[in-house]
Amino acid sequence: WRKYKTRLEPFQVGKHLTPKKISAQDDEVEFRYAWKNGVWHCLEPVSLDLSTADGIREKAHRWLGQVLSVKDSEEKFKVYLLLGEPQSDALRPAVEKAVRILGKLPVDHQVVREAEADQFAARVAKMVERI
Repeated sequence: WRKYKTRLEPFQVGKHLTPKKISAQDDEVEFRYAWKNGVWHCLEPVSLDLSTADGIREKAHRWLGQVLSVKDSEEKFKVYLLLGEPQSDALRPAVEKAVRILGKLPVDHQVVREAEADQFAARVAKMVERI
């Protein structure tokens, strides 16, 4: 989250962000940072800076399952998964697989890589200023 927060701070986006709980009949997921502009835009930092490929895959599966469990929510929402990537090049293949797993989220979503943090912050700032 630090990398993304640092990029968002100059745009003063933080004052518009609030935790948001998305609920469905059988489950709920609380996103740490969200704002509403037509639909709920839910930002969620997801650290893949783990020590094993299995740990990275399991985290991706966990997020896929959590979002799947609330896909039928009456509230419209979009999920932005802000990835924190491992330092080890040996884990790059595991990260690529995790990104493909996260790409299967059954709701409107975007997986954001650390290299995209600057462009993402600028886009978020434009969306938030329309509130």
